[in-house]
Amino acid sequence: MNYKVPPQNKVTLGSTGNAIVLLIGANAVLFVLLAFFKIFYFMTATGNVADITLAAYHKEVFDYLTLPLSFAAFVHQPWTLISYMFTHESLLDLLSNLLWLAAFGYIMQSLAENRKIIPIYLYGGVIGGIIFLLLSSFLPSSANHLNYLIGATIPVIAIATAAVTLAPKYRIFPMLAGGVPLWILYLIYILINFSSATNAGLAFAFTIVVSALVGFFVIYQLKRGNDYCEWMYNLMYKIDSLFNPHKKFRSKPATEKFFYKTSRAPFKTEERITQEHVDELLDKISKKGYSSLSKTEREFLKRAGRE
Repeated sequence: MNYKVPPQNKVTLGSTGNAIVLLIGANAVLFVLLAFFKIFYFMTATGNVADITLAAYHKEVFDYLTLPLSFAAFVHQPWTLISYMFTHESLLDLLSNLLWLAAFGYIMQSLAENRKIIPIYLYGGVIGGIIFLLLSSFLPSSANHLNYLIGATIPVIAIATAAVTLAPKYRIFPMLAGGVPLWILYLIYILINFSSATNAGLAFAFTIVVSALVGFFVIYQLKRGNDYCEWMYNLMYKIDSLFNPHKKFRSKPATEKFFYKTSRAPFKTEERITQEHVDELLDKISKKGYSSLSKTEREFLKRAGRE
């Protein structure tokens, strides 16, 4: 069937676009811009002292994007609670974070709605940043070896935890003896981060734990029917409607928000498993996410997997 998707010109937090590409692009673009600023500082330096030039770059540009250690400094630059999670100084750190983001984000994207990714990224980064500020302010200086907090590590941990909470038995690399469970990849990722936390200090280690708990909590509540991501993209729809007056914000009708719940079904029917139906459901997941499947369709896939 040939169809044409109507053009859309609104910010949707990944509901119609690819949220992973948006996050990777934001991190990569900011890294390139900072690299140009650093090159500019070195090209316009009057002396040959690299340390002085680098210190000037940090003081006048880079430090305005990093999350400071104290509330006193944070009050003067509150935007850093968002900017720090897109800021990288090392190319190796950037590539590492983006690879893990792509790996867990793709799995999250295939199992749940695409527009859940950016809200979870922001939840993990903001709440993790607040915890880092609190610990850095009240713990002794020996408990923190960092001068500031930067990088996508904290929000990516939230996405990784959300993905493994949603489907811990999801298998990757199926060509290797049936595949490797997702929780093993997640365990490797967490161990790598905790090994780096030994040099970063106790404050960073606690921030990792809190970010993981945020990812777990969002998916746990989502399974219980509480979508804590919905308000974020609804807000973006409303903001977009201010710049597009001809478009009106539409919330979901009551028939989509509520459904009848009962403790047991009067009878149960099981559909015969066919490869054609399995392919249809997998195609539906790839287009609309795992959450678009009905309870009957999810049970059908589980039976197909067992047989």
